Amino acid sequence: METALIEYGNFLVAGVTVNATESTDFAAVWDELLERVSDEQKTATAKLQKVGVLMPDAADEGFTYTAGFIVQGIPAVAALGLTGVVVPAAMYATVLVEGPAADSIKPGFEYLHSTFIPEKDVTPTGVNLEVYGPGDVTASNYRMYCWSAVDGVESPI
Repeated sequence: METALIEYGNFLVAGVTVNATESTDFAAVWDELLERVSDEQKTATAKLQKVGVLMPDAADEGFTYTAGFIVQGIPAVAALGLTGVVVPAAMYATVLVEGPAADSIKPGFEYLHSTFIPEKDVTPTGVNLEVYGPGDVTASNYRMYCWSAVDGVESPI
């Protein structure tokens, strides 16, 4: 599997956020996002990076899931009428996955957490990202990345 550790700065996501569990229907969150975005906004958001963001909730008892788009600044969030979520800067363990997104995301994160992260002797922070590529997410040759924020890596900078 194609893996890497990459450092990435903080960024803002405009999207739909729900309290989630492992049994949450994440596709339904994406459906809700697309229902809330107007036809005019769909043209503008088509050029934005789509991400799914899993973060520990404020009480650290569960997690939230945000389906959304990376945007530049609060005005962009307000213009879309969505929730804004700041994703913290971090070192991320990443893996490229291929195949329909619904079938490849979970195995991608399982590989990161069971193999790659332990091999690198780092600790996951609980922040995980689904970084979507262009194209049809249901295609057999669809490619996207799974990212998991980690502690314990010395910055090369």
